[in-house]
Amino acid sequence: MNRQLGTGFLLALQFFSVIPVKKQLPMEKSHITAMYAMLPLLGLLFGSVLAGSVWLLRETTDLSPLLIGFAVVAIGMVLSGGLHMDGLADAADAYFSYQDREKRLAIMGDPRIGAFGTMVLLLAIVGKMIIIAESIQAVSLVLIFVVPVLSRIGLLALFSSTPSAKQDGLAAFFQQLADHRKLQLTAVCLMAILLAAVVWNTTVWTALILLALLLVSFWLYRAWCLRNFRGVTGDLFGAYVEGVEILLWISFLFFV
Repeated sequence: MNRQLGTGFLLALQFFSVIPVKKQLPMEKSHITAMYAMLPLLGLLFGSVLAGSVWLLRETTDLSPLLIGFAVVAIGMVLSGGLHMDGLADAADAYFSYQDREKRLAIMGDPRIGAFGTMVLLLAIVGKMIIIAESIQAVSLVLIFVVPVLSRIGLLALFSSTPSAKQDGLAAFFQQLADHRKLQLTAVCLMAILLAAVVWNTTVWTALILLALLLVSFWLYRAWCLRNFRGVTGDLFGAYVEGVEILLWISFLFFV
């Protein structure tokens, strides 16, 4: 079991981060399941880097909140290799093409970025930077720490509960191999542990708000994917992570 979890974490680093793992790893059912189960741990790593960077910039420099916001967005994109922003842009191109399902899926598979993808990408990057700048001085390091973890717990739930929109592709391959029941149970357990940690370090009210936001955004996004694409793809997973993180940062403006 420990070896499988270790392999799963290395696979998570290999596929979902910029951290190089120069090793041929097995990709059987147990390893793919472990890879997705380790995504919140990857979020924990990202959250540690982000929270540490914010603490360092706030305590040791006179940088403006806007520059700190820029640093947070840039560090997050570097850690993930821009994977989620790329998915957001592709999903925007596909959805705003107003074509049928098959053409939308084909557009998402096109490596080129279109006008709608560019506009949504710019709006997401600039908007996220401004939102973080507005809340960065008041928000606690604990909440900065949990943002990447929450988004990946949501991703774990979305992956394990939603059918693939395509029969081919890497995300479809992973969905065919993974043990969805184990991943659903993992998502519930990790969510409970994380919320308990948030209550311990902040308030019950904060934890309830985060839980409500994650549940509502998960339900709405899943329904949107099923209605427009009849399932999910790798790009839609990436768009979900980015969207949830922006939503959580927005919530800090009103509830922190």
